[in-house]
Amino acid sequence: MIMGMSFSRGVLFHDRNVLACAEVKDGVIHLWAEKITIRTIGKLWLRIFFSFPWYYQLFHFLLAAYVVAAFLYPSLEIVDPMWVAVYIGGFHFVFPSVMKKFHGAEHKVFSHYGKKSMGALEEVAQANIVNAGCSTNLVVWFFVGFLLTVLLLPLEWSVAAGIATLLAGMFGERYLRKYCGFAYKLSEFFQKHLTTKEPDRIHLETALRSYILFEHIREKEWQAA
Repeated sequence: MIMGMSFSRGVLFHDRNVLACAEVKDGVIHLWAEKITIRTIGKLWLRIFFSFPWYYQLFHFLLAAYVVAAFLYPSLEIVDPMWVAVYIGGFHFVFPSVMKKFHGAEHKVFSHYGKKSMGALEEVAQANIVNAGCSTNLVVWFFVGFLLTVLLLPLEWSVAAGIATLLAGMFGERYLRKYCGFAYKLSEFFQKHLTTKEPDRIHLETALRSYILFEHIREKEWQAA
């Protein structure tokens, strides 16, 4: 199964064995691919974190510092630190603008059913920006559980309810799509209007190059097997 992930500097595609990434540095697209290891995952998350604008990084550092301080010194608590978990759950809604464009480009690559090549760039640009498998689905399920309980239960239990419905969305998608289609309609709306933006050429080219590299690496693995 091929999965994608966008960040503020590029797009990557991966399966369980290998990931391929294309990222933009000073206007130039750089490519790299690696077998998935603990080291690779660490390298990836460092890239994702430090690709955010400085004010995102500062805000997230302050949030983390507040949670630690409130845990160690409860008298410093002003707002329940569990709200940080709610913020993390809804982070899709506050992606930086450039990340939304890479996210849109990632979706268009997935939506394009023809041969993935640089010659198909214009076709990819016209593809659907909504992706049925987007993680926005899980964000919606988190907030279904959270919002249905937040006025009835303590905050930590409402967050737990959100996590429970998120897990239900992850493992029971086949049945939920059949009986709870409203959540996926909401996800489509949020993808169109909040979690993605129409990509520019540089975002499309980055996503497409990442996918082409991933296909190339995977084909080499199949040939070697």
